[in-house]
Amino acid sequence: MKRLFLLFSVAICLYGMNSCKSKQTLAKPEKGEIEIAIPLSGPQYQSDAENWRVVQQGVSPDMSMAKKVALQNARQELAATIRVQVRAVIDNYGKNTAVTDNIDVVNMYEEQAYSVIDQTLAGAELVGEKLYKLENGNYRYHVCLQVNKQYLADQLSKAFESEAVLQAKFDKAQFKKVYDEQMNAFLESQK
Repeated sequence: MKRLFLLFSVAICLYGMNSCKSKQTLAKPEKGEIEIAIPLSGPQYQSDAENWRVVQQGVSPDMSMAKKVALQNARQELAATIRVQVRAVIDNYGKNTAVTDNIDVVNMYEEQAYSVIDQTLAGAELVGEKLYKLENGNYRYHVCLQVNKQYLADQLSKAFESEAVLQAKFDKAQFKKVYDEQMNAFLESQK
């Protein structure tokens, strides 16, 4: 009788544990919807603490033109993203070092920064690429480019230190601190 009771108790526990498990259902496409796999969409193609990354595409009847369009689109998006972040760094750096009272100095920082960004983007690193031939004969080229955040910070520091007017007011340690804080804030906002 004790064995039967024990066996019955174990069976009820197993049934109870099995029925308490949450059942995960995957979202299924609705009628008429088709799920599309997005090329270069994994975490290795997203910005992180070390690199800015963007994925773009280009479409053209000519394969090389599709690649050129994708690369140009990626560089433009990367430039826009980096410019916004560097502008915030310069604004915060200016507030912390009391150069905001002199708009000409702030403008010089921005001009130098944008020049460095343009030079850095020319050497952006190719992370991944995919090429598709479409039914209509066109080519669709996907590309992921990245720029290392530390490399850009180093290039900005060099540029600011080389400009005589900026060099007198440039505090490399303070700039690095503000730059790192802004990059961490940007990364957190992307999560």
